[in-house]
Amino acid sequence: MDAVTSTPQSTARPPQPAARRKAPAQRRAEVIEAAAAIAVRDGLDKVTAKRVAAAIGVRAGLVDHYFTADQLVAAAFALAAAAESDEVFGEAEAIPDAPGKIRHLLATWLSHGHDPLSLLWLDAWQASRHRPALRHEVTAQMARDIDRLTVIIQGGVDRGEFTTAEPALAAGQIFSLVDGLSVQAAIRGTIEYTYSQALVAVVTETILGVRLLT
Repeated sequence: MDAVTSTPQSTARPPQPAARRKAPAQRRAEVIEAAAAIAVRDGLDKVTAKRVAAAIGVRAGLVDHYFTADQLVAAAFALAAAAESDEVFGEAEAIPDAPGKIRHLLATWLSHGHDPLSLLWLDAWQASRHRPALRHEVTAQMARDIDRLTVIIQGGVDRGEFTTAEPALAAGQIFSLVDGLSVQAAIRGTIEYTYSQALVAVVTETILGVRLLT
């Protein structure tokens, strides 16, 4: 009886399709989103090509292909700051009366929950001394925020809710007060800032000519 010769089954895996390359615009957006998340969570000084690459599963060289170190930090700040501004102002703009809008903005900006963004701004102001691209984004975002606050104040003036004669100046003054308390986010728990928060509200009342505290 002839021996039956069996052919061993092949265990080789079928060829895998090559990983799809992302379009440059899509890849850039992915890099910026990862960088922004790192900036808010860990600080701008932790935004590096190596860390961003690890977050999205690519080589650091790919991140470097799209951004210099300065551009990467600037883009991370710009996305995070703009997203926060859109969220906070969006909530405020849904409130029907201008004093209510201002109360919401102050309560949000000075709250414990806002600390990560306050720290992001502190990082950005400090680092922008040596990073031109970051300085440009910081300046632009500050201008946009003042413009948005000016619109709210102007609306209040038009409806007789505020008495300030210069809404843009008032907006800049209010942001100066709020920005001055950003340091509380770095040392909260060490120094009590409740009295300073009340002071911001009292001074804002004087600027706008309206009662905010209840």
